Amino acid sequence: MNNFSQILITEAALDLMLIHNVKDEDGMPKVDVTVGIASAALGDTICGFFTASDTENSYSALIDIVALHTLLGEATGDRMDAYRRIARVVKGLKNPPIHLPRQWSEYHHKNLIAFFALPKSASDYRWIAEADGENRCIRFEDLSSRSSQVDLVDFRPKPWPAEFTTAIEKLAAIEVPSSNESTRRSVLAEEVDLQAIGSGSVVRNRTYEEWTTFLSESQKKVLDQQLNASVRIVGPAGSGKTLALCLRAVQIARNVDVQSTGKRVLIATHSWAMAERIDGVLAILNGGVAVEGITVFPLLSLLQMHAGNIGQQRIEVIGDDSTSGRIKAIDIIKDIVSAGRIEAKNVSKWIEDGLAAPENSKARLELLFNIYEEISGVLTASAVALDDPESVRSYLKGVREDWMPPFVAFADRVFVIGVYREFIRALVDRSSITTDQFVLDSIRVLETFTWRMRKETDGYDYILVDELQLFDSQERAALELLGRSRKGVPFVTAEDPSQGVFSSLHSSRGLLGGQTSVYLETVHRFDKKIFDLIRFIYQKFPLNSLPLKIDTAKSNDSDAPRLHLCEGDHKSVDLAVKLIEQLSSAGSSNNRICVATLGDVDEEICGRLDAKKIAATRLASFDDVEQLAYRKRSVIVAPWQFIGGTQFSHVIVVATGLQSAQTAFGRLRELTAVYLACSRATKSLNVVCAGYVPQVLRDAKENALIQQID
Repeated sequence: MNNFSQILITEAALDLMLIHNVKDEDGMPKVDVTVGIASAALGDTICGFFTASDTENSYSALIDIVALHTLLGEATGDRMDAYRRIARVVKGLKNPPIHLPRQWSEYHHKNLIAFFALPKSASDYRWIAEADGENRCIRFEDLSSRSSQVDLVDFRPKPWPAEFTTAIEKLAAIEVPSSNESTRRSVLAEEVDLQAIGSGSVVRNRTYEEWTTFLSESQKKVLDQQLNASVRIVGPAGSGKTLALCLRAVQIARNVDVQSTGKRVLIATHSWAMAERIDGVLAILNGGVAVEGITVFPLLSLLQMHAGNIGQQRIEVIGDDSTSGRIKAIDIIKDIVSAGRIEAKNVSKWIEDGLAAPENSKARLELLFNIYEEISGVLTASAVALDDPESVRSYLKGVREDWMPPFVAFADRVFVIGVYREFIRALVDRSSITTDQFVLDSIRVLETFTWRMRKETDGYDYILVDELQLFDSQERAALELLGRSRKGVPFVTAEDPSQGVFSSLHSSRGLLGGQTSVYLETVHRFDKKIFDLIRFIYQKFPLNSLPLKIDTAKSNDSDAPRLHLCEGDHKSVDLAVKLIEQLSSAGSSNNRICVATLGDVDEEICGRLDAKKIAATRLASFDDVEQLAYRKRSVIVAPWQFIGGTQFSHVIVVATGLQSAQTAFGRLRELTAVYLACSRATKSLNVVCAGYVPQVLRDAKENALIQQID
């Protein structure tokens, strides 16, 4: 490839690269006849990569080799992400205008588009790409970095290579013998992508008009409410909450009075990944185009937009949204705990065990999670300030409630204060604040007279919130302040309280009161035997007395959920990998497999699958779900926290390193984990436990709702 300056690669060749991880030692495309990738010189400067499945109407990317070398040479992490993003843009050209995940920070001007070439944590380079719709090609020619910002309005792209048109003609004329039929099928097989397991699974490719004949009676109640009514949509996983919320949003936005008076409709989410899912649902409901008048944003971005920077000094908010900010805050706490500078004298045994455990062990991760929840849910929410001795004293001596993390001893809370002190110092050193702190500061700004004046033009007339259980009390208060009217605006919320550890607490504070509750009791997602188990688990939650019903069209042919008991983590991983192999070899191309973990075995499972040449995608954060929008079929491996809002044909829950919960908080968290993980499955569910079996599953076994396999 040294003699060429450009790569012309087809969409199908990019797909095969990603499916089979095909690249040379420098990360560049290469020929691989075993999977069906071929190559040929298409001119003196252009090297082509293509497959037997290409036609004269195939879409392609023209990539500058020097720029690609620069990008791959400085990238950290998985360099194949560069090709995933290129492939996503090429696919977007087929249905213009190109719309990319919001984290990519895309900018458009005419036929130019700029976006981050890799995740922001891996590189700050942006591609400046130019679309040629006539030739069905996107050119990736120029890279820019934050130190050399480019204004697309003033940017003048280089001329396309003189050989380009001839190269396209040669590419269309080449005939490539198929390597084998299985390879060809792998290119054409349906993707496991974010649309298939997220927005597509929600809306099933039906428009708003088509859905009116398929809605359940309870879903119809949402649309039957008066336009200015506040509605609280409550239901378990798979009951169609997000669909009902989006249908209501489209109904409002299409109203003649709403359109004629320029009223603004907001859908607020907790993360960019969820915003992407909502965007996808709305587009499908509206016949493939965006709905005018609806704004979809994560709360944090809304606050940054309307509340701006606090004070004169620029302060960075850690994280792109509430959920990524949570992960970054836990990373800071992890560094503090690992440094070992915080005295932990006379603390509870579970804290001692967590401090003594390896960094990535279940016990250590549990400790970090609980410290974060204590800081955000108790210290920050209660306005405990380290420079206010009285507030600290009140916290240390205060009565603990059942919903709080298990820092029950006085020494436990002294330890937390020590971590909190180092945490604040780390933020000061970075000139940063957490997303929780930013929300509190934003509330103060939104309560000012200045915002009261501005919200007449910048506020929203209808506010809809998806996955309300993820929003804490401060975030709910901030949402209310974004309304345009001083008397309040209609709120439409969708929630499953069973999917949030603090849901009952947040709901009890009534920040979004005055809503008409609509309960979606009919579940559409599961086959009958999985539904029976999910219903049993759902009704174990406090206050969940609603009797659930299953869609009568759902099959009763699937196997009952299965419980497998193993001795130790390694045997659990062995069995999980064996189950994956069986499902992969026996299933159809439409099967989607997820391994949901309740324990730190993700890396080991992915390594074992890689050794067996089974494609796997590991999710390590909420926003990693966005990867699935441009990653080909693979087994998804993820902690239970990160797969909310998705669904899969087959789910294998791997529960390792668990111990019996001793507090109400711990028991509720265990129940939430089991419920959220199991409720991702639609056709088959296997639960693999190493030693300890969660109480709710033991109860389910006694009720013959899950079958133990010896």
